Amino acid sequence: MALRLFPKHIGIWEGTYTRISPAGEMIDRFDSKLTIRMEGERGYHQVNEYTWTDGHHELHDFGVAQFDENWELQFDNPRIKGHAWETQNSVNLIWAYKDRPGSMLYEMIDLIGDDERTRIRTWKWSFKDQFEGLTMICEKKTSDDPNQDPTFWADLPSRRFMGESRSNK
Repeated sequence: MALRLFPKHIGIWEGTYTRISPAGEMIDRFDSKLTIRMEGERGYHQVNEYTWTDGHHELHDFGVAQFDENWELQFDNPRIKGHAWETQNSVNLIWAYKDRPGSMLYEMIDLIGDDERTRIRTWKWSFKDQFEGLTMICEKKTSDDPNQDPTFWADLPSRRFMGESRSNK
């Protein structure tokens, strides 16, 4: 396999998303749990779960995205469209929310620490050429095994969030 960084992200990650306005004010904050696995040599499957302090919960299954011949991840699912690639030490993404035409997000993901079990991520939000702020994400790897719960993947279709998401506003 030609990938160096993506395989290090396989597993379960738990953390917090903090959304910041262009003026530096906190807009939103919620907890997260991401489950990521490889399917075959070129398939990448990610599921994000978000929970707010008021109990609201969302589960977003991004489906299986494929790495192209240059090992760039191409994703196009009902929620987002974009691509991701490895750089020297970071995974970079450019993507847009499909329900927000004119939106663009620029993300950088880095593994830190000697054991690389902490991820720091930043999203830079724009909408129709206007800066909308940042999302700061810090996550700890809680498991190397995305299949530790045998019912997780089987029950996924019935757990998907179908309403209007709080996480992309």
